[in-house]
Amino acid sequence: MNTFKLIFHKFNRIWKWQGLLIAVSILVLNLMTACGRKDQLDTEEKPQYWKYIKALPKPKETLSRTLRVLIWHDYIDPEIIAYFEKLYDTKIEITFFENNEDLKNKFAQNPDGFDILMPSDYVVERFRKQGNVIAPIRKENIPNLGHISPILFQSPYDPELVYSVPMFYCCLGVSFNSKKVQYVPRNFSLRSKSATENLNLHGYRALLDEPRVSLSAALLDDGVDPNHPTIDQLNRTANRLIEDAKALGTHYMASTLPEHLIKNEIMLAVNWSGAAAVAVQKNPAIRFVLPEGKKFIQVDSFVIPLRAKNKYTAEFFINFLLIPEISGDLTNYSFYANSNQSSSPFISRDILLGPAYMEPPTTMRVFFTDLGDMEDNFESTWRQIKSSAPDIKAKVPDLVKEIEENNLQRDRVR
Repeated sequence: MNTFKLIFHKFNRIWKWQGLLIAVSILVLNLMTACGRKDQLDTEEKPQYWKYIKALPKPKETLSRTLRVLIWHDYIDPEIIAYFEKLYDTKIEITFFENNEDLKNKFAQNPDGFDILMPSDYVVERFRKQGNVIAPIRKENIPNLGHISPILFQSPYDPELVYSVPMFYCCLGVSFNSKKVQYVPRNFSLRSKSATENLNLHGYRALLDEPRVSLSAALLDDGVDPNHPTIDQLNRTANRLIEDAKALGTHYMASTLPEHLIKNEIMLAVNWSGAAAVAVQKNPAIRFVLPEGKKFIQVDSFVIPLRAKNKYTAEFFINFLLIPEISGDLTNYSFYANSNQSSSPFISRDILLGPAYMEPPTTMRVFFTDLGDMEDNFESTWRQIKSSAPDIKAKVPDLVKEIEENNLQRDRVR
């Protein structure tokens, strides 16, 4: 019995030492992995799986020498563009736009000047209803359309995707700096429940400079159906936004918003999930939450103008971007969720687990729909709101330092 106990204690001691070594090894590995992920976001090149594609699509027709694309800022990796140009000897001429109103204006000014447009869902619906703006998609030329998530084939703006090819989607929420904001609004008003914090955040808030989006969000806050407002309801909400801008010191920003969040120049903003993911990448204090109640979903799609001169090349290019490895790279570059359900293995884990892929339940989703003539009222109302905005110069001095000190003191008390 004594011999047995001696052997047991010996093995037990060895097991404890081995367990300790294993635990330390796991801890070190986790720390290295965590640092590695952060370093990868900041400095390392992301894996470019598209460089190892063995079977690339071959055109059935002669491709055009140029392809003219009107697209949102920072959606497509320039290296992918250069790769396509080298492979197929087609020059991609890109024109950027800031919001859907900008797209409509640039397209109206040059209706023969583009082979591909990238409007959001409600603009696709308007083009489709007009009947003489965009061409039906020839699906036989885009076999990779089969990779698109089935839920997008049931969208209200283009059922069965007759005229459009969804590429990216995002949801509307609130970005905030977790070190500076204590009471996070769960709606789009950007008002804190603390009077002191409302004062401190004066000049540190932003709404998206997108008429349809920001006005719809404000209407929803006011209990109005954003897809069926009356003129009176729109005017009441506009007047409230004008007063809010004066009281809260609200800015209006589009593609530059992530940069201002990263630099702590904006602490609280209505924002798209993809743009929030960009800010989180560079500033770990940034958080993103979805509002209570219904959630806005927006889909950005490729469409081909009816008068486009290079329709087949446009379809071939869209099909190329829907190769899973390519779609994955587009998300790794832009941080926006893409429509290609086969691309997930090629997307950074940090992006998949971040704001970009926060998806509300299907029953809680709200799509923007075409407002017809009311759309013009939205745009003119938005111009009025912006023209009434105060010139914001004064910000609370040392806000960042003050709130960081408060947080540090609170942590010590805990």
